[in-house]
Amino acid sequence: MKKNRKKLRGSISGRLTARVLIVSAIIFTLTFTVFLRMAANKVREEATHKAHSELSNAIHQIDAVLESVEVAIENTAWIVPHRLDSPDFMYDITERLLKNNEFIYGSSIAFEPGYFGSEGHFFAPYSYRDENGEIKSKQLGSETYDYHYMDWYQIPKLLDRPYWSEPYYDDGGGDMIMTTYSKPLYDSDGKMYAMITADLSLEWLTDLVGKIKAFDTSYNLMVSRNSSYIVNPNRDLILNETIFSSTYGDNEESLKKLQDDMVNCRAGEVLRKNNGARYFVFYSPVETTCWSVAIVCPVSELYKGVKKMRDTLIVLGVLSLILMIAMSHKGIRKVVAPIEEFSDVAKKIANGDFAVELPKIRSNDELKELHDSFEHLQHSLVQYIEELKSTTANKERIESELRIAHSIQMGMIPKIFPPFPERDDVALAAKLVPAKEVGGDLYDFFIENEKLYFIIGDVSGKGIPASLVMAVTCRLFRSVASHFDKPEDIISSLNESLADGNDSNMFCTAFLGILDLKTGQLQYCNAGHNAPLIIDNEGKVSPIKVIPNLPLGLFSGFPYQGQETVIDKQMMIYMFTDGVNEAENRNMEQFGDERLISLLRSNSSLEPNEILEKTFAEVKLHANGADQSDDITIMCIKYC
Repeated sequence: MKKNRKKLRGSISGRLTARVLIVSAIIFTLTFTVFLRMAANKVREEATHKAHSELSNAIHQIDAVLESVEVAIENTAWIVPHRLDSPDFMYDITERLLKNNEFIYGSSIAFEPGYFGSEGHFFAPYSYRDENGEIKSKQLGSETYDYHYMDWYQIPKLLDRPYWSEPYYDDGGGDMIMTTYSKPLYDSDGKMYAMITADLSLEWLTDLVGKIKAFDTSYNLMVSRNSSYIVNPNRDLILNETIFSSTYGDNEESLKKLQDDMVNCRAGEVLRKNNGARYFVFYSPVETTCWSVAIVCPVSELYKGVKKMRDTLIVLGVLSLILMIAMSHKGIRKVVAPIEEFSDVAKKIANGDFAVELPKIRSNDELKELHDSFEHLQHSLVQYIEELKSTTANKERIESELRIAHSIQMGMIPKIFPPFPERDDVALAAKLVPAKEVGGDLYDFFIENEKLYFIIGDVSGKGIPASLVMAVTCRLFRSVASHFDKPEDIISSLNESLADGNDSNMFCTAFLGILDLKTGQLQYCNAGHNAPLIIDNEGKVSPIKVIPNLPLGLFSGFPYQGQETVIDKQMMIYMFTDGVNEAENRNMEQFGDERLISLLRSNSSLEPNEILEKTFAEVKLHANGADQSDDITIMCIKYC
């Protein structure tokens, strides 16, 4: 009887061992196949994210330099028309621009033929840095260097707007490969009389793109708007070949897509085959100039880790199956460990050892159910810990991205005050404090033709969507304002751009004005924003009479109505968003319009920056520790 029982038990153990082995082999094979596919997809996904992150970082740095050049030119160009009585002073302007902006290699103010009769046909004061970094100056124009026909002079003149030139070798000017930012200058009749420029050596660009090292064996390319190579490992191709000429005869569809995207300022990635090898090409455009940066990486480089993992798993799988054959029969026949072992296991799990080995159970009774419950507890705890780690990592990543977005958004608005230290006819101060990392309030201003253009606005909603609309509105204001004489025309143009494709139904309230700094005439147009307050010479505070109009972005074709008034000397225009008057304390009490007017009346003798800081201090005092519920923006202009 005992022999029969042993024989039966042995037969059952053998069958169970065989079945466990077969099922395990099938599961291992399926898991191995699925895992490899998932790993390959994950590697490609991470490689794509890494490559585009590297590209995005490099492009942000490039855009930052290019935008800094544009800002430097904008902040310098206004001096030229005031010193046209002294041609030699143009050298002082270009030298000062280089001293204040160390990333600019050279700058010129190139005048129209014979503009200064005493200086002859060519007059283009040019300052540059020599090989020792010292600033030198020379007269750029001559019979052998007729700058009037250079691309950096002709193209912006024909386009009637600032322009970044295609990279070129400047023989006779900077004597190096460079790109030039050119801004036409116009007289009071709208006639161009000169071109102010800033030269950037492309050596920094080559170094920056060359330092992108997304993968061990990858290399980087950069092409211009006209498809010429700016950066290439083969330096002989730079400015001598294009992305089309260097691949002539290759009709692969992926190459056509790559070429089309790169010259049309689009981002993406393609899989290329060349000489029997496969390559991933990741590319993204520089928005300012529509140049395109690319990372080229062999497929074998990306998947070498997966291949190594595959070989390791095969070896481990075979060894595991052999070990399973040797041990499974003996393991199945083991007696269930005593119940005390589960108590020890419970203590270890309670102390954080989620991988503790559970006792082996032979019987199919309550102990087996207890074993299964502990096993489920282990897996659930491990999964929970992993999910908690992933959630924490994602939260930190989102917070990091929001900090970067805040930095970018704050960089889009003017933040240097006083903004016009050389002028004595206007004083201006402005400040924006978002309620969250990013917000929807905005302000901007600039002076052109002795007129101060300014805008303040508040986008509906908060967070990332509002910040995107804010960014678009700021850029549109800069692009559109100088092309119109009336604020209602500028507002209408902004409205048409924001309303086009506005599926989210977001809108922006705004107040836009143009102050003639010679006469004090103020032309303005309101788009559903709070009416600004006027602080006169006697300390009286009163709102400007405004036609409300509709906020921007709601309906296309709305007929905005402009208004005008006259601002006397020493009067101030105080503009704000509803984050000021609607600021709440812990008792849900608002700051209020009357309190704001009273504050301004009692501080009317202060300068704009002092009034601004006084307002923020009073709002903070009123809040008394309550969380800021809305973005707060204030801009104050004093006509001197």
